[in-house]
Amino acid sequence: MMMREGGPKVGFIERIRRGWGVTKLGMHVVRADPELMAYMLFSGILSIIAAIVLLTTTGGLGYLIGGEEGSEGGAYVGAFLSYMVVAIITVFWNAAIIASAHERLTAGTNPSFSYGIKQAMKCLPQIVIWGLISGTVGLVITALQSMQQSDNPVVSIFGHIASFIAQVAWWITTFFVVPMIVLDNIGVGESMSKSPELFKQAWGEGVVSTTGTGIINFLVILLIVIICLPLFALGEIGFGLGILVMSVGIVVSVLFFSACEAVNRASLYYFAKTGESPPLAQKYGFDFSLVDSQTYARLD
Repeated sequence: MMMREGGPKVGFIERIRRGWGVTKLGMHVVRADPELMAYMLFSGILSIIAAIVLLTTTGGLGYLIGGEEGSEGGAYVGAFLSYMVVAIITVFWNAAIIASAHERLTAGTNPSFSYGIKQAMKCLPQIVIWGLISGTVGLVITALQSMQQSDNPVVSIFGHIASFIAQVAWWITTFFVVPMIVLDNIGVGESMSKSPELFKQAWGEGVVSTTGTGIINFLVILLIVIICLPLFALGEIGFGLGILVMSVGIVVSVLFFSACEAVNRASLYYFAKTGESPPLAQKYGFDFSLVDSQTYARLD
């Protein structure tokens, strides 16, 4: 693996420029190949199905075994299991779309939908392990966030601060874990140790592209809501139509920008390792390469 070593320091304004280039590239790729959104769609549908099945099954079994108390215990078990399974499903489909996006960005080809799935299947053990780890950490962060609702102001403040720090630290630490697993077949432990070092090479671009994609998604959803508002005043038919159009629009927007974020992650991974834009970015004029990309060395 390659990473930048030494070289001129890069100003934050330059990182913003490159981060915006990453954002534009992500939107361009998904617009040109909207089937990438199918990965996000399957991730969402399968997560919902898994959660419903596990919650209802464990709750029902608990009731048969221990009555109402068993039902409550089964519900807790179901919630835990569903959280873990959803985490694994999310990691799997993120790995699939990142593999597919990376192939588009580097080889310029248009791989089939099954390509990403096959690449993710090759590292399924690592995906399961990482899903369990990320799911467990997610539960801890959720527990910290629940402390924010405490009537005790000290506990509430601690919950706000601790959950924020935990989320930021986890985001930084794990930013490139999934790309490392699916693209370079690196183990979970090694990925977790190398991801923070690699993140240092693209921290500004990562923040800008993630924030930029999120803001654009919010603005698009806001525009959809505003456009649909007049329909609500047209009686029952108009209200129903407005709800339908708004719901579909919001779902499509979320799928689109979720796919964009995955493409961004693949682009940033390539950039962090090489100091150069992916070949497809250079082809379409979204070049965000470093001037001196020779200041890279092996990260083994």
